[in-house]
Amino acid sequence: MKLEELLAPCPKCGSKDKIAHRKMLDNHRSHAEMDTVKCENCGYIFFVNENMDPDEKKQLLNELNKIYG
Repeated sequence: MKLEELLAPCPKCGSKDKIAHRKMLDNHRSHAEMDTVKCENCGYIFFVNENMDPDEKKQLLNELNKIYG
């Protein structure tokens, strides 16, 4: 996720507060992979892990934003 995207306001509620969810990669908890970034106020999903297929990622984002929106 680019810095500009991280600083951008939420398209639904306008809030700039976001929550980052990470997945720990080892047993020492020193390395993590970004899982999702969502709006703290309304739950709008900004980012899902980039290792997903682009079409699958777009579909998942649309479904999640319908649930949380």
